[in-house]
Amino acid sequence: MKITVQFLFFFLSFYCFGAGMMDSFVVYHGWRFVGVAEFPLVHEETGKRIVQVLVFEVLIMTVITILMFWHRPSGISKKWLIAALACELVSWVSSVLIQIPIQFSLKSKDEAALQRLVTTDWIRIIAWVVYIIIVSRMLVIILKTNNNKAAAASQ
Repeated sequence: MKITVQFLFFFLSFYCFGAGMMDSFVVYHGWRFVGVAEFPLVHEETGKRIVQVLVFEVLIMTVITILMFWHRPSGISKKWLIAALACELVSWVSSVLIQIPIQFSLKSKDEAALQRLVTTDWIRIIAWVVYIIIVSRMLVIILKTNNNKAAAASQ
């Protein structure tokens, strides 16, 4: 189970980071170029797809991050996981308190609401970038630990 949790943690971390950046920099910004008549359908359909390819996966990733406290690799302290989880929570809180209410208000194309959505999304973008730096650092620690063990075993 330990190796499965660890694999899912790293896999979902990089997957969700990439999908989240696409959502932030492609989907949100793309809505600005959709016509007024087409906007409600485009917004609804892209929203459904984001739930399918990002929101569900981020929820699983958050659960896996919590499981990592009991299944963390050697060399990874709880402090790294606390920092990672804090970044995830910033993203969730921002989503629930800011982005989702703006999304629900977009029944029709509203340039001011779209601008608020793009501007306030920087909270999540920064949290995600810090998160992926933490996760990448954790991966480097694991690789160094494993390389040191392999070198010691071969001597």
